Amino acid sequence: MSRLFFAFFGIVLLLAPVATNSQVPIENRQSDASVIEMLGQTKQESGLFDYRFIAKTEYGEEFTIDTSESYISGIGYDLDVGDSVSLQITEEDSGAIAYLEDIHREKNLGWMVLIFAIIAVAVGRWRGVLSLLGLIVTIGILFGYLFPSILAGNDPVTSTVIASIVILAVNMHLSHGLKRQTFLAFLGTTVGLAFVVIFTKAFIYFGSLSGLASEEATLLFWETGSVNLPVGILAAGIILGAVGVLDDVAITQSEVVNELLLANPNKTKKELFVQAMRIGRHHIASTVNTLVLVYAGAALPVFLLFVYGDLSTQAFFNNELVAEEMIRTLAGTCALVLTVPISTWFATLAPRVVDKSHKHH
Repeated sequence: MSRLFFAFFGIVLLLAPVATNSQVPIENRQSDASVIEMLGQTKQESGLFDYRFIAKTEYGEEFTIDTSESYISGIGYDLDVGDSVSLQITEEDSGAIAYLEDIHREKNLGWMVLIFAIIAVAVGRWRGVLSLLGLIVTIGILFGYLFPSILAGNDPVTSTVIASIVILAVNMHLSHGLKRQTFLAFLGTTVGLAFVVIFTKAFIYFGSLSGLASEEATLLFWETGSVNLPVGILAAGIILGAVGVLDDVAITQSEVVNELLLANPNKTKKELFVQAMRIGRHHIASTVNTLVLVYAGAALPVFLLFVYGDLSTQAFFNNELVAEEMIRTLAGTCALVLTVPISTWFATLAPRVVDKSHKHH
């Protein structure tokens, strides 16, 4: 019996390398390529297109690509000779097979950014230049601090609040000058930011949101494995989206108060507040509408999908994707409305304007 056992064990050991070597692991790599020849295109019933073309990689390899067999079947953009694409290349026993991963857009995006910069400078002049510098600062803070901080495991809301305060402090003073008026507007925005945090956390809690409604959030959750991260990132996104609007409201109200003072330096703080709030209420009405349209536009495919599905009203509002967009709008809007009187009151604390025409009295 023992001999049979050792004989069987020996056979297994001898065959193990054979079994292992018979399954050669498939290797995948990514490569940039250029479309050198179009072989044809087919229109799907959906209106999208499938393309057949030859692409030459940066290493000189040539592959015949059929997008109907690629990761993305059905393309909504035009593909032509000379276009730069990204290929996913799979090394198999029979040779390498390439699939279209995506088209390169960075060059065209670069031209769009240039057009934006030219328009900003042409219309805004020096203020336009400063706004572009502020934009660079914002991007630097987001990619240099906020995103790495969240991925390192820090609380997303705390990291976002810190990043937002720094962005506001730099950009507001950079764009509007180092003066007390700007600083008071910054204080008003900071108070508004606190309201955004409060409303966001409360609405997410009472709305029973998990933060996992979107595929991207779910994928990030599985990649990081943090239970609290999805809700934190959802809250951080809502806070970050409201910061820019709060900045606009605070600066506008500050300028309104300043113009009222220039027109009549003898106005009391109460008169300034009452008159500036009349304008502020109009600003609230237009900005609230703007916020709703911005968020509705961003979530348009979601809304259309559920309307197309002919869901009941209850099913529509119970869906977490819809609830997320509603809470995103409501939390930001509530903070925005409260920021108007707060920033107006801070603006009335600025130094009184001296009417130079009466300076000799």
